[in-house]
Amino acid sequence: MTASTLSRRSFTTGALGVALAPTVPALAAAGGTRRFSVMRGDEPIGTHVVTVQGGAGNMTARTDIDIAVKRLGFTVYRYTLTCTETYDGNGLVSLNGQCNDDGDSAFVKAAREGGQLMVQGSSYEGSAPVAAGTTTYWRKDALSATPWISTQSGELLAVTASPVSVAETPAGTSAYRITNGTDYTTDVFYDARGEWIGSAFDAKGTRATIRMTDETGALQG
Repeated sequence: MTASTLSRRSFTTGALGVALAPTVPALAAAGGTRRFSVMRGDEPIGTHVVTVQGGAGNMTARTDIDIAVKRLGFTVYRYTLTCTETYDGNGLVSLNGQCNDDGDSAFVKAAREGGQLMVQGSSYEGSAPVAAGTTTYWRKDALSATPWISTQSGELLAVTASPVSVAETPAGTSAYRITNGTDYTTDVFYDARGEWIGSAFDAKGTRATIRMTDETGALQG
């Protein structure tokens, strides 16, 4: 198994589309944590944790992903990503992410300057709209935003999303298929509150899922 076995975009890219009018998040008081198990088929391979703190004037979200695929007691693939987003009532204020994809390092730094975001990343340097989304999934509002900024590399992703029905959709939730139309497709699930509760995607011929295992509080307020 190589690094390509689990497509890096599966963990860090996203998109959407029913009506793609850029919007800024409607922030309210929030504070919560979601813990997920990352599965490849029936095999648990890691964890994905999102923690949100703050309120309408200043909201911070931290994402930590830790993936380790093992065979015969040896780690054959490792992926880690940590990113922090900050928001105010006008949208994204800053984004900082660091990633190690099986030995390949990547990063993104973005900060608001005037009426735009200035992005410095391992895959892109330049401007992005303040209303851009990020590839962390926890904000359902981001389904109507494009582009998304990769929390791994800063790449700008032209994205679309549409409702879908898939076998992995948990009962009582809505599912959306996110795609950039070329090399990335994933399905994301939101409950009746609009809270992100998991994802599913193809990982080189094997279905992979991100399944919620524990929650406290509300991410979106």
